Amino acid sequence: MGGAGASMLSPAAELATRGMDCADEEPELPSAVQDLIQRLGGDPRHVLLYRLWRPILSGPEVKDFFPEDAPLSTNTGWRSQVRLRVLEAIGSCSSFQEVLSVEDICGGHISRLTASEWEVMLRGFRSSSVLLVISTGKLTWSSQADLESFGLQLGIILNTSSVTKLAILNCRFTARFFLNLASGLRENSHSKLKSLELHHALGDPNAVKFIVEVLNGHHQLETLSLGSHWVYDREDDVDEAAVLLLSQALKQNSCLKELVLERVEGGSAALLLNALAGDDGNPSIERLKLIAMSGIGKCLAEVFISNRSLRIVTLNAINMPVQEWRLLGEAIRDNSTTTTVNVWIYSLLIMGLEELACAASSDGKGPVIHLEIFPRDDDETMSALNLLGSVLRGEIKSIKTFGLHQSFSFTSGGNRKSTEGILSMNGKTGETSVLRRLEMKLESEDIFKGVWKQLLQCLRRNTSVTSLSLFLVFDGGFKEEFRDLMALLQVNLTLREIDVRRTPWATDGKAALIEAALEQNQKRAEYMTAFREARLQLGDAKAGRLFLCGSPRAGKTQLRRTLMKIVQDKIWIRETLDKLSRTKGIEVEFLQNDDQMQISIWDFAGQWIFRTLQNVLFPQTNDFCVFLFVYSPFCEETSSLKQDSCFRTELESWLTFISSSTKVMGHNLPQVLVVISHKDKIESTSLTWAHTIVEELKIRFANYVNLCPSQDFLYLDARKKKQVRPLKIHIFEMFKKLLSENSPQIPHLCFQLSSRLLSNIKKNKTCPLWSLKKFHDFCNSSLKQLILPSSVDHPRLYNSLISYLNDVGSIIYIPNLDHIVVDPNWLTNSFLGELIAIGQHFQAQASCEEYTSKDGFVSESVFSRLMEAFLKKQPRLQNVHRELLEKILFNLDLAFKLKESSQYFIPSFIREYASMEQQKQQEGVRVMSMSWDSEVATSKFVGIRIQCEDLKTMSLTPAFFPRFQMFMRRKLKSETMTLSRHYLQLLLDGHQIYVEHDQSEKCHNYVDVLMLCSEHKSKEAAIDFVMKHIVEELRSFCASTKGCPGVALVLGVIQTVCVEKLIPSHLRGAILIEELKSKFSNSINDKLGDIALDRSQLVKEEELLNYEYTWPPIPLYSNTRFERATNLLWESDVEAVVNEIRLKRNQQLESLQQSLISLNDDLAQSQSESKIRVSNSSLPHLNDCNPASACCSTQASSSVDTQLVLSEIHQLGEKVDSVHETMRSVKSIVQGLDVKLGQIILVQQQLQSTFSDFMSKVDRLIEYSKSHQQAKTPKRPYVTDDVGIFYKMSARLRLTTTVCLRLMCESVTGFHTVKNQEGLKLRLDRENSGWIRRVIEISYKILYYAVKVGLDVTLGLGEAIPQWDDLKTDVVQLDNISDIDCWAIRNGGHSVQLNEAWSRIQQILAPELKDSYSKIFRLYRVKYKNGEHAWVCEECMRKGRLSIS
Repeated sequence: MGGAGASMLSPAAELATRGMDCADEEPELPSAVQDLIQRLGGDPRHVLLYRLWRPILSGPEVKDFFPEDAPLSTNTGWRSQVRLRVLEAIGSCSSFQEVLSVEDICGGHISRLTASEWEVMLRGFRSSSVLLVISTGKLTWSSQADLESFGLQLGIILNTSSVTKLAILNCRFTARFFLNLASGLRENSHSKLKSLELHHALGDPNAVKFIVEVLNGHHQLETLSLGSHWVYDREDDVDEAAVLLLSQALKQNSCLKELVLERVEGGSAALLLNALAGDDGNPSIERLKLIAMSGIGKCLAEVFISNRSLRIVTLNAINMPVQEWRLLGEAIRDNSTTTTVNVWIYSLLIMGLEELACAASSDGKGPVIHLEIFPRDDDETMSALNLLGSVLRGEIKSIKTFGLHQSFSFTSGGNRKSTEGILSMNGKTGETSVLRRLEMKLESEDIFKGVWKQLLQCLRRNTSVTSLSLFLVFDGGFKEEFRDLMALLQVNLTLREIDVRRTPWATDGKAALIEAALEQNQKRAEYMTAFREARLQLGDAKAGRLFLCGSPRAGKTQLRRTLMKIVQDKIWIRETLDKLSRTKGIEVEFLQNDDQMQISIWDFAGQWIFRTLQNVLFPQTNDFCVFLFVYSPFCEETSSLKQDSCFRTELESWLTFISSSTKVMGHNLPQVLVVISHKDKIESTSLTWAHTIVEELKIRFANYVNLCPSQDFLYLDARKKKQVRPLKIHIFEMFKKLLSENSPQIPHLCFQLSSRLLSNIKKNKTCPLWSLKKFHDFCNSSLKQLILPSSVDHPRLYNSLISYLNDVGSIIYIPNLDHIVVDPNWLTNSFLGELIAIGQHFQAQASCEEYTSKDGFVSESVFSRLMEAFLKKQPRLQNVHRELLEKILFNLDLAFKLKESSQYFIPSFIREYASMEQQKQQEGVRVMSMSWDSEVATSKFVGIRIQCEDLKTMSLTPAFFPRFQMFMRRKLKSETMTLSRHYLQLLLDGHQIYVEHDQSEKCHNYVDVLMLCSEHKSKEAAIDFVMKHIVEELRSFCASTKGCPGVALVLGVIQTVCVEKLIPSHLRGAILIEELKSKFSNSINDKLGDIALDRSQLVKEEELLNYEYTWPPIPLYSNTRFERATNLLWESDVEAVVNEIRLKRNQQLESLQQSLISLNDDLAQSQSESKIRVSNSSLPHLNDCNPASACCSTQASSSVDTQLVLSEIHQLGEKVDSVHETMRSVKSIVQGLDVKLGQIILVQQQLQSTFSDFMSKVDRLIEYSKSHQQAKTPKRPYVTDDVGIFYKMSARLRLTTTVCLRLMCESVTGFHTVKNQEGLKLRLDRENSGWIRRVIEISYKILYYAVKVGLDVTLGLGEAIPQWDDLKTDVVQLDNISDIDCWAIRNGGHSVQLNEAWSRIQQILAPELKDSYSKIFRLYRVKYKNGEHAWVCEECMRKGRLSIS
């Protein structure tokens, strides 16, 4: 008990007790002081957080030992020893090792310590080799001796340590202080100081002399910063003589590289800028930064005219007349040495900015201006967009980068500015634009959608913009806008970089698709450039491909042959009417090859075993491709009709395959035709069932494929030319349309080469594998007929021809192979198709386990027999070595060989199970050879699920995972990797990782990444590693041409116990990260809503984060059902949730405050105009009105209160931002949670107080008085018709009409409608029609102010009230109502009638209060803990701190 009691003593009490102890005893530090010393020696992140809130010596642990006003003479004996121990701990604290901040230690009052104590604390810094920054802050002192002694200590540190930057925020010091400080910067000193920053120096001659001495004597100084950070602390009171002296010193200095002037005004600015101008100007300064200055245009123009050393000039928040901007622009135009002019504009003076840009434009000089605009309102945003239009049209040629950073949302309703035509090209192409980089940050979804299509239209023919950066702070998938962007990338080959990391596309997998499209564009741009440099004659594209797909025996091959008969009169001698040979892999033929079109047919085998091969050779672009899905409703095996569901299943499967395997190309979707065959075997001619299914799937796949069945040839006999001919005509019409719309310009030479190759293959049945040399010789015969420039790069031209012919399917080029396949059918059918068929035959005929390969591996002997069996059937390959065929398999990622065991990994050729029956028996219960090698009690597990964004229309194709395994094997060392058919095991950076994918029906849409983290690394570090090296690699691979380029991948987290116990993938619990973040955010918001207004009842920050997700049960496994979101989510995701909540709360508070000001004006007007009307009435006086909460009334928000809160938050943010770059890692963590959660709680309490004050004043406007409150009258009534449609002010209330009186929930967090509320039905008559209209007026008043403050979104009124969008327009714009009604809504108005309405509501509802109130209105009378009453719904009653009244 004694120990416990001692621990409860405060430092002051311990101090008093210690004073009575024997002086001979060894001093014992107070427990709080011991804790602080221990903290100072611990994690620097915690120390930095502590420093952000208060100076260390002002903390509760030591404030009794370091009082601000007590005389230092009292600090003797034990007190003195405690002080020294604390100071020694501060001096050795790692948080101060790189940045020494005096203000963070003592609050800036240096006299709190004696000279000897300062020496003790600063001793460790004197010889420091890691100290980089000394910052004094705003210092105060009790005597000049204290100040001058402190200056001497700093001078010693400057002389002996590694410090490179000195920042002094208050320069009103004595001459002796500066002399002592400068002693460390003499010519013979060892100082490494490179940057000097002084605030308010120009008003202190002593400070200026110090600067001059440093400039003259310290030749290592590179950066000098003068001025002030604070808005109201401008350098007005200056010593002109001292500034003139400084100007001369700047002229003579030859070491300085950068000069920064902030808020320097008048003659001082002119003198300092003059030091850079003229023939005698400073010759060494290369970087000039001017911040928040005005009236410097002429001086600055002179600098540009005469200075030849400047390279980079930054103008931040500069204010000048229009004519000075023009003068400055002309000087920039004529300057030949400055390469970069950064212009940051916060308050947009658009005319001046346009003058600058226009005057700086020159056809003979490249752009140098980097413009960043931060508009304050919609007018400024419109002006900025107008300027952007001029830049994109090429009318302004001086701006190299353009950044638009919108930091506000548009106002609601009719005040919104129209963006129509804001970026019009005015008939220009934009090819003369010189803009290189465009960055847009938008907080308004309306303006984004308003300008997006216009912006992309501007970029379609733009050849200058190479980088586009988007920052969208609003939610939404923006699928339409994404397709707009992908459509742009089909025609714009100039863009090299599109940064979407700060958009919703970063989390829904579309960022990887954009990146993949850019990479492919780079390749396209390379060969198109080669064509242009060779001056080849260009024409429209002619090549297209027709793909036949469907199940086995659907009639695809018969349809292909009939089409060939129609077009080419081709005849198959050995063809029989009843039986056709089964297609193996893909059969390729040319349907038409003439001057009009070159159309090839790719006939896909229907058997599933060939799906991997088809995926590997599938066209990665849908350019000029038509897919023909052929379905037979007749089952040959049973000689009966198939179920209708079979048609749905097969079509759905192929549509998923097509949409997943074809890259997104904007709005140019894959064209899919549906044909039903075997008409001769079906008696019924009705296809209603098929049309219904097609229409359903057309809607589902609308964003991915264009499913377009035709009534004329939907149903046919594939053998009959008469029935097939309409289909052929329609197919050719489709190709003509595709080739004529948006057709790129392609060299005629490519068409000639393609035709010659086809003719060569038909005539000479030679080996289809050509060496590169043979193909070059083949091309040369055509090139010799052309007149090429002498400078043409022939190897580059050859490679470009190969790339294009490969893209259109005329040849197949396999990277890393010195051969080209000139006959695609040989590769797709004769080689790979036959090889797979042989492999399946091996499996079916196996009498032992030699051929079975559950893990995908076979022995070298098995593989040799497989290849030998193939070569026996290929007489055309007599001179082709087996090694070349192996290289083809290896380079197509269909196989690889393990050198150590000589095994071949060929999962695509050898099936996992010998029969489908065996596969079905094993599905879902497959035993995997997966286990954790070194699991201990403290092991950390991570599970990440990477799944298709749309599970109904996307799928990871059969070839995806095997090819990804090959990709990772090439990328990583083989000794760190173990492969099996369904998983990839990696041992990297101390982590054990499984990447698992199963093609079974339940699991084919996702890949699981399971990790046992290294015991020597944090979980967050492990997550960062696996995200970078596994997850992002997989997403990028999926988006590439080798993956599934039509699939967007999203991330989820897996239940930890499932990872630990390696539970089968189809049983694992998983949730999408965005879904979990949403649930987590809702939990925090709910808890914030429950925060008491009483500031003595504070909520701990960690309680806000305490949300547990409930997992569904897993049969036969652990019952661990709950996991904290902070354990499942990553730190970056948790911070993203907190940041979003903080941003929205700040915006709500600012918006609410502005609305409160407007409401006060309306209330004041209402009171003054209603005095005469109510003076002679018996109504209660206005002072009788009761606020919603007595607690709130004592804490009513005011503009000053809100501004103080926001100012406090802003200042804390600035303090964090001031942390040196070397401490960024610490800063990010501190900013991430602890500080921001504290800010959120502070803002939430202020928000609640302001909201309560706001609503209490709304109550006054609707004449809701104390008497109504005491009578328990509900205060949020509204009126609807009998089906729940909200009555508008303009509605005509006809007698005998039935209306419904309804009530909203009056929760303290905000009113809202109640779901499934029955309401009280009333029949209109002459007696009640008047007061019911007043109830409508009351509800409109409430909605009007709710919409003004944005509560319609936060309260969900839009979701609860039918036809909300139309109603909101009426409310905001006050449309469709009379002037009297409009005035009544915005002001008090009809006090007598409103009071009558309240009285009638009270009278009508009184009979219902006792028995059936909760049944009719689903509301309950409750009492909050603060004593106030309200009518709330059941859900709010459960969440709130209240009780039923």
